[in-house]
Amino acid sequence: MNYDEKLIESTKEAVEQIKKRGLEGDVYAVKSRAVSHSIEKAEVKDSSEYEEIGLGIRVIKDGKIGFGYCIPENTEKGVKRAIELTHFSEKTDISFPSDDDVSKVKVYDEDLMDLMGGRGIDLTQEIIDGCSSVKDDIKPTRGGLNIYAGTKMIANTNDLFLKERKTTISPVVTATLTKENTSLQAHEIAADTAFDLDLREIGKKAADKVDSMRKTSEELIGEHPVVVSQYALTQLIGFGLIPALIGENVRKGKSVYEGKLGETVASEELTIREDPTLDWGLGSGGFDDEGVISKNTPLISKGVLENFLYDLKEASKSDSESTANGVRTVFKTPPETNARNIVVRGEGKKLDELFPDKGIYVDGLLGAHTTNPVSGDFSVVTNPVWRMEKGERKGRIDGLMISGNIPDLLEEIELADNHKKCLLRIGSSRLILDTPSARIEGLNLSSR
Repeated sequence: MNYDEKLIESTKEAVEQIKKRGLEGDVYAVKSRAVSHSIEKAEVKDSSEYEEIGLGIRVIKDGKIGFGYCIPENTEKGVKRAIELTHFSEKTDISFPSDDDVSKVKVYDEDLMDLMGGRGIDLTQEIIDGCSSVKDDIKPTRGGLNIYAGTKMIANTNDLFLKERKTTISPVVTATLTKENTSLQAHEIAADTAFDLDLREIGKKAADKVDSMRKTSEELIGEHPVVVSQYALTQLIGFGLIPALIGENVRKGKSVYEGKLGETVASEELTIREDPTLDWGLGSGGFDDEGVISKNTPLISKGVLENFLYDLKEASKSDSESTANGVRTVFKTPPETNARNIVVRGEGKKLDELFPDKGIYVDGLLGAHTTNPVSGDFSVVTNPVWRMEKGERKGRIDGLMISGNIPDLLEEIELADNHKKCLLRIGSSRLILDTPSARIEGLNLSSR
């Protein structure tokens, strides 16, 4: 019996143990492998491998949910622990799904599996070579290549059993000026579920960024048009908007969008949807981590607020339905409401058309996670950032901060057509968006 078969057997065994006790419950099982190759001082420094195998078990007893976890060999222990912990939870009216009519979503690439051997080192070297090819004094000082392949299963006492495989590749590199008395750095990040990335080009992009940062520019203070990259917009929307669209925050009065369903809250050119049904999306899949079948959920359609996001538990509390947004970070934690695959679209102008006669271009932000979801106010440090004149970079600006309000900026936002899949990990948070660059009006610029 191979390990996949053993995991299936253990998952079904845990469900049967719950049933034998006359209780309801579900079992989330995962078997994953991740291979990482790190970059340090323009060399492939080392390689590592990580495996995760286990079961997360939820049980409902007397209307209360308990959660436990275990390795496949200890299912009885995991079930007993979940039952014990029901005593410490509040009552809820959660119901587990039974629909198993899953549409296949493409998120598994066999070619990526082949890279988990020694070839990953060669691909990491491509990142290094691309970065080093721009200028002699620019080197990749850190970064790496991560390749992931995993299988997840969901089974419950309603006889639901779902299984799905997924792959991800995510390179990242930091380029640094090494021969000048400076600490100038720039990053480039990419990710995909299929092997469809030019790794040498990723290294080159990071080097091109830092190469354009050699000269400083005069500061721009006050209000000026700001063009943000896909990464920067991912941070603004991921930290500033999405938390305000989480059902629990809305119910608890912690969202600026409370009571605004059906209202115009953004530019009529803006559409934001949660779409894990999209093939090759970084957060896509046929079902969420509770076994709810994935759906395309419009959040803001042509400026109108249409939906909030829910997992099973919050849907019950909010008198709504799950939007298939029950997400687990690892099998050792119960699911929580979170976005899976946010897609941002608009009129889609050419990027050059968005650049102002005089303004700034922002590629990264620091502090976006401090955005207030109740008011939508934010104040962040930009890094890197360039002063722009007639579409050309005139030099970097050091210590520039931008501040504004998320609802306000969404009313004036203009989007480019350069869509990019973005996966950003900041602390314990993970942002997954498919988004373009954007021009934003009405932001206040100030010096630190």
